[in-house]
Order: sequence, then C-alpha cells, then structure tokens
Amino acid sequence: MDAQKCLAACLLLLAAAPARVADDPEVEAAELLAKAEEKAAKGQHRTAVSLYKKIVKKYPATAAAEVAERRSQPNAFLGIADVMRSGPSSNRVDVVMMGDGYPIDDVDEYGDIVDDVPRVFERNRTFEEYLSYLNILRADVVSEEAGIDGFGREKSTALGGAISEGEQSQVTVDRALVRAMMDQEIPDNDGVAVVLVQRGTLGTGGGGVAAVAQREFDTLVHEFGHAFGNLRDEYTTYTGFRGDETTSHINVSGTPDETKVPWAHWIAAKVKGIGVYEGADGRVRGAWKPTTKGCVMGDGEFFCPVCREALVLRIYDFVDPIDAAYPDAFAEPIQLARDGEPIEFSVQVMRPATHKLEVSWWFLPEAEAPVSPPYNPELASAGARASRGPLPAIDAKPDQFGRNDKRGIYSFELKPAKLAPGHYSVICRAVDTTKLRGEKWPWVLKDDNDLLKSERVWTVVVR
Repeated sequence: MDAQKCLAACLLLLAAAPARVADDPEVEAAELLAKAEEKAAKGQHRTAVSLYKKIVKKYPATAAAEVAERRSQPNAFLGIADVMRSGPSSNRVDVVMMGDGYPIDDVDEYGDIVDDVPRVFERNRTFEEYLSYLNILRADVVSEEAGIDGFGREKSTALGGAISEGEQSQVTVDRALVRAMMDQEIPDNDGVAVVLVQRGTLGTGGGGVAAVAQREFDTLVHEFGHAFGNLRDEYTTYTGFRGDETTSHINVSGTPDETKVPWAHWIAAKVKGIGVYEGADGRVRGAWKPTTKGCVMGDGEFFCPVCREALVLRIYDFVDPIDAAYPDAFAEPIQLARDGEPIEFSVQVMRPATHKLEVSWWFLPEAEAPVSPPYNPELASAGARASRGPLPAIDAKPDQFGRNDKRGIYSFELKPAKLAPGHYSVICRAVDTTKLRGEKWPWVLKDDNDLLKSERVWTVVVR
C-alpha cells in the first residue's frame, strides 16, 4: 500500500464530483480529513486528532466523519507515512510498522525507533540483498495508557500488548486487533506487520504479525522470520506448547529421515553444513533442524541456507521479477505494416543489491509459442504469485539475452520489414538465479512454482 494512497482515498469524493459544490459537507469533510492525515504523516499527532474531532463535530453525517470518529478514540490509528519506499506497493512487500502502549505524547518516541528499522534489515545479509523489494511504512497508533498487560496489571492499549504466558515472558499483541486495524485503515496492506511494544522484553511472531519490545532489534529479525517466512525456532529452550510434535515445517522436521525432511534437496546437493540435527522448536528431543549453529532462528546472526531460501521465495510471492513492461502486455495485438517503423519492447526488472537478473527474448510464430498462464498483476499484490504455477519450457534458443544493465532495463527491437505476414509472439522472461559472486551455491535450490521467473508476452500481427 502506498502511503499516499491513504491520503488519496480520502479525496475520492472530490474526484467523483465534476466541480465543487458550495457548502457541500461531504466535500468539506473529505478535505479536512485529508488535511488531518497529512498532519499525522508529518508527526503532528495532536493537531491531527483535533482535526478528526472537528470533523466529527462539524460534519457528523459524512463518510469522513465515520473515519474520523474511529481516529478520535483513546486507542486509535492516526495515520501512515513512508519510512523507506523502494517502489510501488503493487510490486513490493509492504512491511507496516505499528506501535502499542504509546500515548499521544510518546508516539514521536516510537517514530524515532521506526526510523532505525531499515538499517536493521540492511544489517542482515538476506534482507540487505533484497532490500529494494521492501517498503517500510510507519503506522502511527495511539494508546490510552503506556505499557502492556502483565504481572497483574491491565493497560488500555490499542493492540492488546501483553506479557505472554510463555516461559520467557516475551511481549505479544492481539493479532486479531492488529489485522482488524490494518484491514480497516490500510486496506491495501500485505498482511505483514511489526508491532513495537512500549514495554517488556524479546518478542513473538507468526501469522504475518511480529511483536517486538521497543529496540530489541536482534529479536525483530528473528520474529520477522516467524511472521513473514513461517519459519520455526531452531533453539531447544522450552517456551511453551507448539502443537503436534510429528509435524514438519520449512526448517524443523518431525522426522530425522534425510530423504523426508523439508530440506532434503539441500542434503541431496551435498551442501556443506546442511544435515539433520536433533534439537529444535523448543525441544531437546524429537525435533530436527538443518544446521547446528549460526541461524537467526536459533541463536545466530544470519539465516541458514534453508531459511534464506524460504525467505527469498516468500519475497517473490509478493514481487514480480519484471517490475514494468512496455508496451502494455494487456493491450490488443500490435498491428505492424511491413513498410512501417521498427517497434521496441522493453522491461524494467528488479535489482537485488549485488547480483543482476537474467533477461531472455524470443520472437516466435504464434503457433510455435508455448501456452503460458496469463499474466495477472493482482497476484503479486495479493502475495499469491505461487498460484500461477511454473512456466512452460521454451525449446528454442533465445533471440536475445542480457544480464548486465545496471539500471535493470532491457529492450528488444522488432523490424517488420524483414518479416513475412502472419501472427507472432514476442516473449520476454526474467529470472533471478540467486547466484551471487563468490558463492558456490545459489540461494534458492528448489523453486517448484517458478517464483524466481516472470514472463511477458505480446502478440504481433504483421500485414
């Protein structure tokens, strides 16, 4: 979700009206709501709340008043702003930062902490390489009281921050409240939130939501691994009941059988350090992990190859390797006269930090082109690119190949004068090999749904 979309949504009434009607309460309320959101985004939270209350009082029957009423409550969402924007939300992972247990005069303190979050991700090798695939947004949330529930105390906070019942007394939040607020106030969200809790220690994570105590940044990356990557703990310390002990997960197995663990493909490839080691998921016995030490999901600083692979694939659930294409691949077939001018096709691909995507072009008679799943831009927005499934193989050699453009822009020129009349397909495929310089193995060994690949197809009719 672009932070500006929240502002733009408030002006839909203005856009729908052909001209401003004098003393139209809906229009005036929408304008005032947009101003309040602008103030919130700039950190002027008391001013924003005053404007929300003014809307409720002055324009009580308007659509804007319904929004303003929610945002005038003691526990409420106030607004949203970009902390780090890498690109359009439709093709990035939007990580929404939220705060809990921060009264209005402390929301600035929360904002200062959030400003450091991009550097936290950048210090982790996996996220550093794919930082340009993330947007980090700051949702300002006010709580009536400071602190969290626990040790016999109950606090009135927006997201239910509390000391968990686990052995380590980690902080937690009410995930249902987090999701409800995101869905109501940030409708285009990716379901990924990190809640900074004003008091407590450590954190918890799962189901798209990580709760972290203020500046526990090492914990943030670990809990984000749970929340975003669906990864399990690789340490043995018991912290509470975790479900069926025989169930296998991405990085924790209920069986020691090397051929049946979820990371069997890494063992089959004979990758050094990857095996089956007992002691994981908060249990000394009965759970197995892929490495002995060093993983963030245990007590290390970096993700092990198995967890790293899962995170890269999860990112590509939300991010299409082709960021933009021209002409529009949805357009009607392109009509070309043999005596006409050449036409250029181009794509902008994603750019990881230290390696480049590979781009191939084919020009084939339409009858010889493979039948691919139709490109659907909504899949990336919904984090559902895996549902597209794998792309069919193309037996023909590419007409053009590239991987060295620093801007990530690749073009293919078609000259109709040299072509026979007929129907043709121009096919572009981009792939992230995840092979980094100096490393023996790619970061992803198994990609059943071709998440690392993207395709655009144009139909060309030559007359």
